[in-house]
Amino acid sequence: MTALLLELRGIQKRFGGVHALRGVDFDLAAGEVHVLLGENGAGKSTLMGVLSGAVLPDAGTITLDGRPVSFASPREAHAAGIVMIPQELDLVPGLDIAGNLFLGNEITSKGVLAAADMRRHAQDLLARAGVSLDASLSVASLRMGERQLVAIAKALSARARILIMDEPTAALSAVEADHLFTVVKELSGRGVGIVYISHRLEEVTRIAHRVTVMRDGAVVGTTAPDAPQATLVQLLVGRPFSDLFPPRAENIGAPILRLEHAAFDPDIARVGWQAPRDVTLTVHEGEIVGLAGLMGVGRTELLSTLYGFGTSGRWRGLVEVRGKPTVLGDIAAARRAGIAYVTDDRRGTGLILNHTVGQNVLMSTLKRVTPFGLVSRALEKRHVTRALNDYDVRPRLPGAKVVNLSGGNQQKVVFAKELMNDPGLLLLDEPTRGVDVGAKAEIYRRLRGLAKDGLGVLVASSELPELIGLCDRIVVMHAGCTIHEFGPNPAEEAVRRISEGEGIAA
Repeated sequence: MTALLLELRGIQKRFGGVHALRGVDFDLAAGEVHVLLGENGAGKSTLMGVLSGAVLPDAGTITLDGRPVSFASPREAHAAGIVMIPQELDLVPGLDIAGNLFLGNEITSKGVLAAADMRRHAQDLLARAGVSLDASLSVASLRMGERQLVAIAKALSARARILIMDEPTAALSAVEADHLFTVVKELSGRGVGIVYISHRLEEVTRIAHRVTVMRDGAVVGTTAPDAPQATLVQLLVGRPFSDLFPPRAENIGAPILRLEHAAFDPDIARVGWQAPRDVTLTVHEGEIVGLAGLMGVGRTELLSTLYGFGTSGRWRGLVEVRGKPTVLGDIAAARRAGIAYVTDDRRGTGLILNHTVGQNVLMSTLKRVTPFGLVSRALEKRHVTRALNDYDVRPRLPGAKVVNLSGGNQQKVVFAKELMNDPGLLLLDEPTRGVDVGAKAEIYRRLRGLAKDGLGVLVASSELPELIGLCDRIVVMHAGCTIHEFGPNPAEEAVRRISEGEGIAA
């Protein structure tokens, strides 16, 4: 690693009787992406508040370029090249992008705002941040992912050498998050040191050079980004990874879904879309079956085509639901067959973010609250209240906008919506993506409870430890085909080898 750009040593902070920071050490090199992991309340944001001048420490030292520094305000930290992008972005929706980038530092000519010059310079800043937006666009018209990129460009306008990003993907879709990661890597390549605050384990391997974990106001470990997920989880929650998973099923029921050499023929072929080509698997009542395999092998496509979502076409081969040949290919057919589907992108396709919790929960089951063609407010309230209680959605406010909920609570709303129709089979694609470890454990308990009640679950996940801990069986896919099946609790390395194609003829 290059010489350290920043060092924090022995940082202490109390808020009344709460010991928020307990002698924290943290450092950062130029060009490094140092991920700071921790559950809510771990002290991550308080520590970065100290670094950015928003919080005065009770004790400890900050060293920048080898020289001791102290910041009494964010303005002083800015002057030293340290900029924090908060979770709630400090952009003004009523201004255009250029106006936001130069807010407080407007370019003038003879006392008059030089709007054309500001937009030209703003366009240059956007280009430096890898953002292809017109600087004259109103911020109010931008998606959340675009606003996050504008905030990065604004930080670069302050000549940031150290960029602190607090939960930057919390409000982003998967596609927007991918773009953000690309920009972060570009900034790192230019020598900007980045502190990336998160509680999402899946982000670590994608962008981090180092990972530091905080718990209860203290640093409990620093690791390489390729550390086993079980190690990170134990650091985060203070207990073994295996403790997150409830016991497996002791008894399973009759087959719900049976596929034998099944294949899907799309009406229109798409580049990069792996159609199911030869799939053989069975899901029983009370059973959780996992789909493993590398990215792009067809796990998502298998689930989406079983549900009839996204791509039209027809199945061939044996497709049975509860012992009867079934024609699947559209959402209506899947719902008639008792199949529900939770997509891998809850913010993009699983929820309507600007609608309320109640509206989202009921959108797939309006018949329950429209007995005579008109909405019954009493039935609506009864069903929504029960769903919020059953799935422990917080806050329990039917009128709350979904966009304002945490990732874990948004996922609970998706589950409540899809399970409102009492399906027999639940298809899950990356069900714990973007939620913290505590919420993951809650989802695992919920799934096992549903399985105990007779629901069959087919789940795809990129996290092998998750599949191994959760599932009764694991089916490995490669190039649209199922190639191997494991029983409960297989060795992770064995699943990984098969997933990577070991033993498959070229």
